[in-house]
Amino acid sequence: MKHSTRSILKKAAAASMLTAAIRSVSKFKGKSFGKGASVGLFIGALGVQSLITTNAYAISEQDVSRYASSMSSAANAQNIAQISRLIADDAIISLSRGGKTTSLDKEGYLQLLQKSWAKSSGYRYRIDVTDVVATGNQARAQIVTTETWTQDGKPVTIKTASRATFSQVGNNAVLLRSVSQVTVD
Repeated sequence: MKHSTRSILKKAAAASMLTAAIRSVSKFKGKSFGKGASVGLFIGALGVQSLITTNAYAISEQDVSRYASSMSSAANAQNIAQISRLIADDAIISLSRGGKTTSLDKEGYLQLLQKSWAKSSGYRYRIDVTDVVATGNQARAQIVTTETWTQDGKPVTIKTASRATFSQVGNNAVLLRSVSQVTVD
C-alpha cells in the first residue's frame, strides 16, 4: 500500500474514532445524532485532521525575490507597519561594525529604523539578493542593502552585507535570522 493511501486510511480511522467519541458523549446526555449528523461529523473531523497534518508551504527563490521587492517598497516609503509584516515575530538580527556586535529582536530593529528615519532626510533603500538556497519552508540568501540619506547636511551611506534566513508563513516569506556586517561611508 502506498504511503499516501496509508496516510488517508489513518486519518479516516482517527476521524471515525472522533465521530464515535462525539456520538458516545451525546448519548450520555440523552441526545442522539442522526446518521446524517454522524456522516457530517465524520467528514468534518476528516477535514480537521487533514488541516492539522498539512505541511508548511515550501519557500522558493521567487518568494525571497518578492520579499526583497516588498522590503524595498516599504523601506523607501518608510512604512514601518509593512516592514513589521516582513519580519518574523521571533526574528534575531545581528549587526557587526568595527569588531562590535549587537543583536536585536524584531521590536528593537523596528525602533532603530524609526529613530534613524527621524534624524534624516532623503532616505533611500536598495536591496540585492544572491545565492538563494531553499529547503522546505526556509531559505538562506546573501543580502546586500545600501541605505543613503542626508543627516545634518551631510550625505550618509550604509552598506550591509548579510547572510539571512527566511521562513515561509502562508504565502509570504519573512525574515527569520540575519547576521550582518555594516559599513558606513
